[in-house]
Amino acid sequence: MPGEFHEILVKLIQDEPASVPWMLALAGGPRGARCVKAETRSGAVGSSGPTERRADGVVRLGFADGSELIVVCEVQNEWSEDKYHRLPGYLSRAFEDHRVPVVLLMLCRTDALARRFRRGIAMGPGSTVAVATVGPGNMPDLGSDEVPPNAAAAVAAAVMRRQPKTIPTELFVSTLDRWLGAIEPGRAAGYAKFLLTTLAKEPATLLEALMKTEARLYHSEYTEELLTKGRDEGAVRHARAILLRMLEAEGQVSAERRTEIETSSDLAQLDAWITEHLPPAKG
Repeated sequence: MPGEFHEILVKLIQDEPASVPWMLALAGGPRGARCVKAETRSGAVGSSGPTERRADGVVRLGFADGSELIVVCEVQNEWSEDKYHRLPGYLSRAFEDHRVPVVLLMLCRTDALARRFRRGIAMGPGSTVAVATVGPGNMPDLGSDEVPPNAAAAVAAAVMRRQPKTIPTELFVSTLDRWLGAIEPGRAAGYAKFLLTTLAKEPATLLEALMKTEARLYHSEYTEELLTKGRDEGAVRHARAILLRMLEAEGQVSAERRTEIETSSDLAQLDAWITEHLPPAKG
């Protein structure tokens, strides 16, 4: 399964493709040319066949000097022989479809994995496909002198870094919180939920504590979602209790039936079962 590390980075690239030139530069890509355009493209880059192959992201970059570049983005949790042999096909398909230079950008969960992909893909004598890779060690600490170009890049740095290496955790988290506060609140709250499960324990705990305040709009979005979830869970627990009391009043409840009710989280289904056991109206 891809996992939340994979899912949030893919979403960040799709939401803000302008973060890709910065990540490409971290991987040793072009730094001199000024990027003036970044647009997502279809991720369908595999060979034709019964199973469609899709890259995690495809971004077309335009530079101030008029040149263009297609960046095929892949987020990788662990080594995969299958993915290693599939990647050259992604590049050749993208090169054929877009007819501009193509580069492969790998965002890797560990530095060891980044080093392995950085060796390139050996396709035969004298033929190696270069891979631009970014691991946690390539990412700056939020709050340090190196500032990401936008909020999506800042969140990506936090996800990959997981915890600061060169600055206090409090500064890392407060900087991340400011970046999240610059995004539309609903989207920021969505990113924050991923961050709480991908950051290391200490920064995740500090971020969650901040998000329970009313200091930023996205904090309110997050808190309201928690309250709504709590209300929904409370209604489910209440419906289960009512239904069991009704059934117990009618007679003994089998272990199978009790388990079915106690494990159900479908409020509509619980309400329907309650309705079935309501006494008929008098009249």
